[in-house]
Amino acid sequence: MQSRFELGAANAEKYLAGNALVCADNLEVLRDLPDECIDLIYLDPPFKSDENYTAIFGDKGRVEDQLRDIWRWTVETEVLHQSLSEGPLLDAINAIRLVSGEISPMAAYALFMGRRLSELWRVLKPTGSIYLHCDDTASHYLRIVMNAIFGESNFRNVIVWRRATAHNDANRYGRIADHILFYSKTDNAYWNGAAASTPKSADQLKDAYPTSDERGPVRFSDLTGAGASNGESGRPWKGYDVASRGRHWAAPKTSDYAEYIERNFIPGYRKIKGVHARLDALDEAGLIHHPAKGFWPGLKRYAAAESGNRPQCLIWEPTGFTNYNKKKGEYIGYPTQKPSGLIEPMILASSPPDGLVFDPFCGCGTSMDAASKLGRRYLGIDVSAIAVRVMEQRLTSRGGSAIPVVYRMNWDDYEWEDFERRALTHESDAVDGTPGWAWAEDKVAGLLNAVPNRKKIGDGGVDARYFTEANEVIPIQVKMHKGQIGRPDLDKLLGVQASWNNRDIAAPMSLMITLYPSTEPLRVYAAQQGKVTLMGEEYPKMQVLSVQEMLTKQARPKLPPVDPRYFVGDTQTRLTI
Repeated sequence: MQSRFELGAANAEKYLAGNALVCADNLEVLRDLPDECIDLIYLDPPFKSDENYTAIFGDKGRVEDQLRDIWRWTVETEVLHQSLSEGPLLDAINAIRLVSGEISPMAAYALFMGRRLSELWRVLKPTGSIYLHCDDTASHYLRIVMNAIFGESNFRNVIVWRRATAHNDANRYGRIADHILFYSKTDNAYWNGAAASTPKSADQLKDAYPTSDERGPVRFSDLTGAGASNGESGRPWKGYDVASRGRHWAAPKTSDYAEYIERNFIPGYRKIKGVHARLDALDEAGLIHHPAKGFWPGLKRYAAAESGNRPQCLIWEPTGFTNYNKKKGEYIGYPTQKPSGLIEPMILASSPPDGLVFDPFCGCGTSMDAASKLGRRYLGIDVSAIAVRVMEQRLTSRGGSAIPVVYRMNWDDYEWEDFERRALTHESDAVDGTPGWAWAEDKVAGLLNAVPNRKKIGDGGVDARYFTEANEVIPIQVKMHKGQIGRPDLDKLLGVQASWNNRDIAAPMSLMITLYPSTEPLRVYAAQQGKVTLMGEEYPKMQVLSVQEMLTKQARPKLPPVDPRYFVGDTQTRLTI
């Protein structure tokens, strides 16, 4: 079992030390983090795509977690909008409302993201950068929000990633690319493009270095820059009058190639003061090519110093998998999974070797896996406890060190009145469009370490399955409504249990969870079903409990030990705006 600890501002240092996975709403965790503590942020938040994604993990019962990507402007959204302070963020949200509609789903999504991006800006170090992965549905709106929070001057790139080879989309060009918005917090952001370079191919090297001398393949580059100068760099050197051509001398001083020169030819080169002095030193070391009369001298650049192809804003080459080869390599079935090869260059280029990489929507943990592989510390947050469990398994399977896993919520963190209100919320009033009964079903399943059932019809009304250490399966039915259940409901659940046993699925007991307490006769009927012995201990064959009792009286169902593969801690949470 991995170590688990409570979150809170007082304990922030524990998970800022790195290698922590957190199951929680990222907005709550962000508010616990101190200012300027993160080196690099990568996030792949839910897009405004109005789709339901189904993720499949594990090999027993096709473990699934529903990831809803639906946004609505509700009363709660309106209250949060009215609470925003005057400033650039409120202006940006209002601009989006003006374009997309005052109560549009896109406006709700922009508010959702804006509140989190404001906190992400706060926790980012002055040397830090942020990469926001999105699609073309929302990228233009998110850029407005990012400009408002990070400042237009700190925009660096839109990186375009070819995520598929082809799409046959009706009535438009095939949508095969995602966008990644790259911003820094200040002009002093950490950048090491050489670390993220990829090796040049043999053909590329041959084209780039067409000639050779005694030191190896070489090419000649310009020693001047555009624009005349009144200083030393504008004065003639060895008869070459650069100012007459509207240019100035530009002998390398701080570049990677200057470091190569210092390391291999001219010790102390980068400390030489004066452009003419550097030109003299280069010439004496035989690093300046003097062509025929009438041509300008050039700097000799050797292939031995080649650091490869620097990262570009168009990622065209394969990065791990596309929609045509998902079965290969690292792909594990998560619906929005990204390949490590996409994220690794960002980590190398924008975080120091001892940096802390933060992903507030980390899903199946690709960014955390990439950070771990590259020797960086990581902090990942996801609202799905199943996703956190998948991350934990994925990271430990590579032989990593123990991972602190934080499950932020448990039964004791819920107030009955709040749960009741949310469970009875109509679909049209829910922030994420999830009706209250569906929200409550998922919540109860997660709190019980059960797996939500992927089939909503044709399965006897079973809403979740609890897998035990002894390979039994306990069917769970969840009734989240005001009405009472009746004897037929219990008989139906007992019928499911019997049916499974007849099909060689060991189902020794069952569980009925209601929102409000059931009648005493139904509890008596459940008790009359008797007991079963599992792993040497007795359990009721049927249990009937209510959420109200579990939250107000701390009553809990009696269940045998859960299969460790499906242990998800104490909660399965959902994002709230």
